[in-house]
Amino acid sequence: MYIYFTFITFILGLVLASFLNALLYRIDNGYKYPDIFIKGSHCEKCGKLLKTYELIPVLSYFIFKGKCSVCGYRVPLYYPVSEFFLGIGLASIYYYSLSPILYFVLISLFIFSYFDRIYKGVPRILVNVFLGILGMYFVMVTLLTDTVPKNAILISLGIILFIFLLTKILKKPFGFGDILVLVGLGLVLNTPLYILYIYIFIFFSTGYALLRILLKKATLKSAIPLLPFIYISFSILLLIGEYLIENWKILDIFIHLNT
Repeated sequence: MYIYFTFITFILGLVLASFLNALLYRIDNGYKYPDIFIKGSHCEKCGKLLKTYELIPVLSYFIFKGKCSVCGYRVPLYYPVSEFFLGIGLASIYYYSLSPILYFVLISLFIFSYFDRIYKGVPRILVNVFLGILGMYFVMVTLLTDTVPKNAILISLGIILFIFLLTKILKKPFGFGDILVLVGLGLVLNTPLYILYIYIFIFFSTGYALLRILLKKATLKSAIPLLPFIYISFSILLLIGEYLIENWKILDIFIHLNT
């Protein structure tokens, strides 16, 4: 039964992601109420209204080969990927009975990644709200337990300082919004999980950058949006983080090197 409800949570995550992607697109493109909620989903290029079976999260992308059935417009791969990882993340939080605050964190990262993919940045008000809520959560836990949580806030600040100095030396940009989001994660993750998270994030973001360079779609000077990788890495951490820390002894070496 528990597995059944985990699967249902995964499906709800896919549906929620599909809804949020449509909602964010409409907000970003100036839709007015009530169209922002009730207007039928359509192709971004030709405007063709999509049928119900064309709106199945993730699955419809592969059924129609990632293209509009009328004009052939190629749907960004971001959509099914973002939907899949929100489903994975929400299901993982439920399955492992993790802190409810992680639902807020995961959905926030999903929203941030949408804007960062398009604009290479996130509205400051969204980041401020994110940090404000996580800061209040940290203070609330401290007051209720009468002890400061052993979270990775100091480690996160140290890593951010290192990244900042590295960007100055290499003269490569690293968005201030990205830095603030990583600091916020230090308020809710313990030190081992946070360090593991950074390794996962570096692995996927660097791997993506190298792949684009090998395919000659980017150069060493090309900037890539990092928040989608911050979001995806967080979902992966929720799914396998505790398992890796408990079962992969090699991680002890990495963790002790950073603590």
